Amino acid sequence: MKTPKSTVDTTQLQIQASMALAELPPEVIVDILSRLPVCLLLRFRSIAKPWRSLIDSSYFVDLHLTQSAESKSHLCLILRKDSDLYCISFDSLNDAVELNHPLMCYSNRIRVLGSCNGLLCICNVAEDIAFWNPSTKKYRILPSLPSDRKRDSNMCLCGARVYGLGYDAVHDDYKLVRISQFIGLDYLSFVSEVRVYSLRNNAWKRLEDMPYVLCYTRKMGILVNGCVHWVVTRNLELDQHPTELVIAFDVTNETCREVPMPQNMDKKCQIDVGYLGECLCIVAKYEDKGVDVWTLKEYGVKESWSKLFTVSQTQRIKSVRPLVYSKNGSEVLFEQDHENLAWFDLKSQRVKSVKVRGLPDLFEAVVCMESLVSVHPCRREDKKKQEAAGDMKNKKRDDFLSQGFKLVL
Repeated sequence: MKTPKSTVDTTQLQIQASMALAELPPEVIVDILSRLPVCLLLRFRSIAKPWRSLIDSSYFVDLHLTQSAESKSHLCLILRKDSDLYCISFDSLNDAVELNHPLMCYSNRIRVLGSCNGLLCICNVAEDIAFWNPSTKKYRILPSLPSDRKRDSNMCLCGARVYGLGYDAVHDDYKLVRISQFIGLDYLSFVSEVRVYSLRNNAWKRLEDMPYVLCYTRKMGILVNGCVHWVVTRNLELDQHPTELVIAFDVTNETCREVPMPQNMDKKCQIDVGYLGECLCIVAKYEDKGVDVWTLKEYGVKESWSKLFTVSQTQRIKSVRPLVYSKNGSEVLFEQDHENLAWFDLKSQRVKSVKVRGLPDLFEAVVCMESLVSVHPCRREDKKKQEAAGDMKNKKRDDFLSQGFKLVL
């Protein structure tokens, strides 16, 4: 009887891995594994139980995440078009591969609500929300919230809503922030209701209302330095152009504050927020002189704002969304007019289009890093038990690695 090809591939992988790693020190083996892409690690889980135990451990998940973040490796772009999601490897930028996401879309749009440490938060038209790791294919549907009702007789139904995904490092928890805005019948008063979902508790909770007006509906919050950011105004000013500012919602403290704006930025513009090279950035669009991109080099320090580049009107680009630096830092990849991907050369100030096979004609892009982060976090008490055994961790890890890699084939 012929052996299935998948079985042959797994056996060959097992033989090659055991021969290559049998004589290496355990700490070297762990370091090598922590630098590999998730697709290989998922295959390596089937080699032996010690490998699976290591790769599934919170220790290794954190190590792999740290290695990827520090080396800026295993990055991809997630593109949304209507009800479909696509993935493009940042290393090649060659092909847009369609993803099978876990939500029913009923022929309507899918929304990406946030991206953090390899987790995506996505939502459909029925307000079904899921935390999803596209690398491991694991997902979790969030508990639903009751449908919106009028806050009181003087308030209209919800007029705007935004979301933002963040990581609470103090409590080792992923949180989704939802802001729902209710406008008064006089079009002068408003209420901005804040709710937060905790992945660890699998529950929503209500917070104090936010004293700001959302500028743009359906805009994904931008995560930088443990805070989720949106563009807002202080008051409803329907008859004039309001003064726009940026607020930061601290995911750990669950409080809101204003972000200092660039001192030399012309206020007569439409602004958006973004993330670039671990820095908060502001995209300022002017009617008569193109688009400026500002970056905040030191978070919270107003004086550290600097203009990174300008896309002039002569380049016929209407909208710019910075995504990621090139590996040598000399170029910035950005989304252009929701139609193309392009490089901006910071030295020559030139724009170069990127040709990607299978690229949707209209899309929104977000950067995502491959990871092993689980959508089903271990219980806090389990993690405390692991930390209490910290003195034995290195010895136990070395013991089971040294035994586990001596495979009998």
